[in-house]
Amino acid sequence: SSSLCQLNRIQFPIALALHFLRKMGASLCPARNSNGKTVHLLHLKLDGSRASAGLQPIDPGAGIDAAWLKRLPLRACGRHIVDSSGSRFWLRAVNWYGASDAYHVVGGLDQQSLDVICESINQLGFNCVRLPFSNEMLRSEMASGSIDFDKNPKLRGLSALQVLDEVVMSLGRQSIVVILNNHTTYGEWCGGPDRNGMWYHPGSAEYTEERWIEDWAMLAARYRKCPQVVGFDLRNEVRFCPWPFRWPTWQSGWFSWLFFGRDWAGAAAACADRVLQENKQLLIVVERIIWPMGELQPYTRNPGPLLPHLADRLVLAVHHYSWNGPGRYLAFGHTMSEGISYFLRSFVRSLGIFSPENYGDMTKGQLMGEMFRQWGFILQSNTCPVWVSEFGSFENPEHYDTKWFERFVECLGSLEADFAYWPLNVGNKPASGHGEPYGLLGADWRPKPEGDRRIDLLRQHGLLPPPPSGR
Repeated sequence: SSSLCQLNRIQFPIALALHFLRKMGASLCPARNSNGKTVHLLHLKLDGSRASAGLQPIDPGAGIDAAWLKRLPLRACGRHIVDSSGSRFWLRAVNWYGASDAYHVVGGLDQQSLDVICESINQLGFNCVRLPFSNEMLRSEMASGSIDFDKNPKLRGLSALQVLDEVVMSLGRQSIVVILNNHTTYGEWCGGPDRNGMWYHPGSAEYTEERWIEDWAMLAARYRKCPQVVGFDLRNEVRFCPWPFRWPTWQSGWFSWLFFGRDWAGAAAACADRVLQENKQLLIVVERIIWPMGELQPYTRNPGPLLPHLADRLVLAVHHYSWNGPGRYLAFGHTMSEGISYFLRSFVRSLGIFSPENYGDMTKGQLMGEMFRQWGFILQSNTCPVWVSEFGSFENPEHYDTKWFERFVECLGSLEADFAYWPLNVGNKPASGHGEPYGLLGADWRPKPEGDRRIDLLRQHGLLPPPPSGR
């Protein structure tokens, strides 16, 4: 019995240590030693939960313009984002997706070199890229066929996260700042209500809220020495998860918790605090709950979950498309324009189940009024910046989307709001047979020689600078 007791005294601390290491993302991996016997090696994932501890920040890369670097970091000052001198830094951004999808890397690398794509972004006049990623990508390899290594030889042998590092460095060489966006939990297209709706996956023991926060902390530590990474967009389009059912609320109480409501305000505040422990110079972007789509007044309550302690860091974000709208909008309601679908649309709207109209159905005056009611008043009161971090359209001038886009861009220009067009990407969407209808580049991932009507509209209303002379 004494030998058994002695064994327990040895085994218990080992078991306890292994328990905490597993909580940190460690695992025991079987392997064979030189004698052919199976042993178990301890493997600790440095790209996952708790990985910020002791992580060495990556180098920002060579070739970045020194005068441009002096403008960084950025901060919020009233309604504007400003540089280190206090001058406005107007976010004229574009979304470049792919790292959030099935291939785990940004789009276009199978068609063009990374540096050429980044140069194309600069040529179009954008000064910022919103880079969506998934939590799954952080611990994944790139998908086969997602990169042409003849055009991108330096990306050969890299993990998906290391490819993201190279994207950040290449954008920095073009004097383009980066805002990372946690778009999805899993590497797949962001759609309607699905398992990517919340900031964590309620049905997963791996992708918990704690893991989500620690993934962000890891990225804050990783890019601490990269001044071109100026902000973190904590989560894209927060919405309900159908199974297991959870729905997001803003500062929910015990009653909504009983009915599976979960507090987005508390989660965003906790994540912001953890990120700023690693890098206190980052902008913190918080998106509103996407459905129902409400105004931003609760998000700016002071004192509240975000203000005043994030006063020089906070940027609120909204998305606008022709096919969505205020309140309980009926997505793509304009396509239900005849027959039984038209009757059903009219019926459910008449009952008040869905909002009476989407943004694409509004006149310019109505649209401006709705934008001001939802978030324009925050700019007028000089409370904090509001970033329209997604909007986009077909190029066809006769399309329903494009007619809305013309009205919307005029309103956006009048408000002088920070923005991010969706998307840069062209060609088929990852792991999908569907083409990307809103993309700005040509098939070779360069600016179109003939130009682009949407770029022209952004320039016309002062949202993008004029093209360089000779182009």
